[in-house]
Amino acid sequence: MASFEAELDSASNIVQVVVTEDDGSEHDYQFDFDPRTGRWEFSERDLLERDFGDEWVEELEEEIERLIAEGVEAADDDDEESGDE
Repeated sequence: MASFEAELDSASNIVQVVVTEDDGSEHDYQFDFDPRTGRWEFSERDLLERDFGDEWVEELEEEIERLIAEGVEAADDDDEESGDE
């Protein structure tokens, strides 16, 4: 089964994902998000579901959403510190 690693780049409002397949090949994806709303798009979902299955994609999506929530929280904290709201 393929695995993934996801990382938040809060300065750029991006979640970076590396998917490693069983044969060792790696595929990079990045998901931009709005730091104020957390809105993001998952246009690769159908492709990844076909390749790795719905359950695997659900786990990936949950991790991306968790990291985006961290990014939104960090952006809110930055706004409060700078006096912007």
